[in-house]
Amino acid sequence: MNDLLYKGHFKGLDIAFTYAVATKAVNEAVVRHDCDPAAAHVLGRATTAALLAATLLPEGNRLNVCWKYHGALKTIVADAGQDGTVRSLISPNHLAAEDAHDNLYGETGDLQVITTKEGAIVNSGTTPVSLHDVVSDLAYHYCISDQIETGMSVMIGFQPDPQKPVKLCQGWMIQALPGTDLERFDRIRSQMDEQGFRNLLSHDSAADSYFEQIAKSLVGKEPGYKGIHMEACPLPKFKCTCNREKMAAVLRAIPIPDRMTMVKRKEPVGISCQFCKKRYEMTINECIVAWNRKVEG
Repeated sequence: MNDLLYKGHFKGLDIAFTYAVATKAVNEAVVRHDCDPAAAHVLGRATTAALLAATLLPEGNRLNVCWKYHGALKTIVADAGQDGTVRSLISPNHLAAEDAHDNLYGETGDLQVITTKEGAIVNSGTTPVSLHDVVSDLAYHYCISDQIETGMSVMIGFQPDPQKPVKLCQGWMIQALPGTDLERFDRIRSQMDEQGFRNLLSHDSAADSYFEQIAKSLVGKEPGYKGIHMEACPLPKFKCTCNREKMAAVLRAIPIPDRMTMVKRKEPVGISCQFCKKRYEMTINECIVAWNRKVEG
């Protein structure tokens, strides 16, 4: 199944949706971060959840989601655009040693969601979370922080291939529009957690009608349902926004005593992007220019 991204609404139900198959995009994130299976599972589902949410943003907007937990899992960050581009990271990238689910997440965590446009913050919010699941925690944030009833479900599967470990990753998000029957919405949201729907999301199908099959399984029997309005969105794609200028900004965080040591050594400084792992070699002259730029600002 090829990666794809749809958005739209269910006619007659006042419910918006996004649907994503993000296998290739998630696979690239997992491989770049050398994740073990446990970390790959968490990172893949978080990446897809952020992509689902970003799809409903206005054109040119981006969504940055940061999950912080207090168990063995510390941080996941996913940065997704309305244009289908996404990048993500996880720390640590090896979690298989944690057998107990509670040990992985800890008791509670915090979820920060920031929406930006051309680098400027449009809105932001932080929500305490304790559902011990990255996808459920993001849906909960929208329900609590943005007061938009939201449901999400993301399934991921793996295969024994070091270069293509992610066999399939696809997910759904629904959000209540103004006028939605909230009792009906909650019934549909609960159905997303049932095994039948999860089995559909776990299945790899090349049929063009598979999207409609999943949608009808979710809302096809609801009174008032009149069909689907949908539009294809830009294909999901792992894409990092790092560049030399942004890496120079990282240099400005280095304490002055450390800068002096670096200048004395006269050796190039290597900086790696946390998202894509690309390494930048900065000359001492480039470092000095970056540091002086901070003084001038």
